Amino acid sequence: MRLKLMRLIGYLFGALSLLIIILAGITYSWTYTDHGRLDYMPAVLSKMAAWNDAPLEMTPEARAQIREMLASMVAEGAFAPGVRYEDRNIPRPDGSLLPIRLYWPAEAEGQGALPIYLDIHGGGWWMGDGYPMHDMNSHFANRSQAIVVSVEYRLTPEHPFPVQLDDCETALRWLHDNAASLGVDPTRLAVGGGSAGGNMAAALAIKMRDEAGPDIGFQFLYVPATDLSDTTDWASFAEMGDYYSLKVSGIHQMIAAYTPNAADQLLPTASPLLAEDLSGLPPALVVTALFDPLRDQGEAYAQALQAAGVPTVLHREEWSIHDFMGSPDRMQRIYDMGADAVHAALYPAP
Repeated sequence: MRLKLMRLIGYLFGALSLLIIILAGITYSWTYTDHGRLDYMPAVLSKMAAWNDAPLEMTPEARAQIREMLASMVAEGAFAPGVRYEDRNIPRPDGSLLPIRLYWPAEAEGQGALPIYLDIHGGGWWMGDGYPMHDMNSHFANRSQAIVVSVEYRLTPEHPFPVQLDDCETALRWLHDNAASLGVDPTRLAVGGGSAGGNMAAALAIKMRDEAGPDIGFQFLYVPATDLSDTTDWASFAEMGDYYSLKVSGIHQMIAAYTPNAADQLLPTASPLLAEDLSGLPPALVVTALFDPLRDQGEAYAQALQAAGVPTVLHREEWSIHDFMGSPDRMQRIYDMGADAVHAALYPAP
């Protein structure tokens, strides 16, 4: 009896092992696509997203659920050693308060006035906050040796364009005007962000140039949306469709919520790529991902900046999806690349 039981257990274990091998082979095959190789976890995430054909639910309840999920994924105490941070509420022009979080790099004391990097988080203008990036922002502060500031701008659909951009401008101007009390250098400013945040960072640079605002010295734009107008048939939209986590159908929903007035989509503060003149803008690092519907418009913006005489580096990250989800090593490398570029721009060689 015992021998039979042992044999049964052996058969079951063998069958389970075979099933695991088959499933592993099937899921690994998803990394091979018509457009090149994809990292394993992004391939799995993309397949799961493609199976889910439900429309994007852009509600406060869905936003809260996503925020809770992202917060649970952040390790308690995950933080770069020695970095100090502080939450503040700064006044908007209408008297309401705008939350920001400031990160001072380690050993900032005694270094004199430090430069500022304003980070604008992504989330399709309707969800997200900078706090899940708490660990990344602290490391960015240390590596760039700049004070990193995360701005918690208002969100759609409750607050459509240009409220989000106005909040980012409020934060930038407040940092510039209060530089002395913060111990920062108002002449050394950089902005950056990913996806919708990259869109607003690029728009903010254009707006400050045109309105004689604070002089921005550098812009770090990763996987940015640069054209909300739907006037160009982007090849990456057709290639990626609704298959690679960030869905084209979802992009259209988010753009419609952000700019319900279609005429606004033609403005350079909504679609930086449509600006008639890109000269005189800050030097830029633009990073795109191969499996991202926004890939081509991000690269078109980098090329347009270069054509306008703006020193611009364009980097395409292969094997990855929008925002480098599921590829933590790639994400870390991109953030390190951005921090190094910010440092080089704000600490120019003598």
